[in-house]
Amino acid sequence: MKVAVTGGTGSWDRGLGPVVIAALEAQGHEVTNLDRAVPGGIERRGFIRVDLTDYGQTFAALHGHDAVIQLAANGEPDWDHVSGAARFHVNTLIAYNVFQAACVLRMRKVVWASSETVLGFPFTIPPAVLPTRDDDPPIPTSSYGISKAVTEDLARHMSRAYGVPFVGLRFSNIFYDTPGHVTSYERIPGFWDDPHAKKFDLWAYVDARDTAVSCVQALESDITGAEVMTIAAADTVMRQTNAELLAACYPGCALRPGTGPHETLISIAQARELIGYEPQWTWRKVLGVN
Repeated sequence: MKVAVTGGTGSWDRGLGPVVIAALEAQGHEVTNLDRAVPGGIERRGFIRVDLTDYGQTFAALHGHDAVIQLAANGEPDWDHVSGAARFHVNTLIAYNVFQAACVLRMRKVVWASSETVLGFPFTIPPAVLPTRDDDPPIPTSSYGISKAVTEDLARHMSRAYGVPFVGLRFSNIFYDTPGHVTSYERIPGFWDDPHAKKFDLWAYVDARDTAVSCVQALESDITGAEVMTIAAADTVMRQTNAELLAACYPGCALRPGTGPHETLISIAQARELIGYEPQWTWRKVLGVN
């Protein structure tokens, strides 16, 4: 397929776009990167500079593609609504422009980056039961999370109106096997002595490589309609068991029967079922520890 990747240059030192593009190309897809930022400062084949907040530019850039993977957004979660108006505006506007253009162009698939934040992060209201499930009602508590929850509704409406399949991937906290990166695996041991340090996202994470593979799997899936699913590692970032973590941070929270001692607390069952997702990377593998 000829696939457009919005935000393919990567931003906020996250670097997901290039990893997704590499995964797509490895599977034989022809990829175009749509972004305002020029990769490496040099415009080259396979890149279109575009302002995705402008519908005309967005439509023109997407024309001729079979599918789109929508990664472009203000990717930094905020912790309050007061400072989040611009973030909400940009994220929802870009999503609308990309989704509307993709539907008018009758694309075969729209894959897009939702977020674990729709599940209730940073859980200032303690969860009643874990792991979370993708059919739980969204309870976003930040402007960023609300923008993603609204976009999930937008995808459902667009798919119903136009018949184009949409797959929303609720990415967890993405980690990179890159020393010095803002979310490098080398940071993980720093969480172990304090369960509260990463309780805000239920100690969840996902490797960038698994995230990229999930984009390819969603693109190549036989999904019709609009679906959302969580993309996370199979485990938590912690050495402590889930029972120990909940006792320390969420003592009133129940653990669902059958949950493993180190199993992720944001369920990936839906992604496993619908697109065959199976994470290959863990911090234990990358850091070489048990």
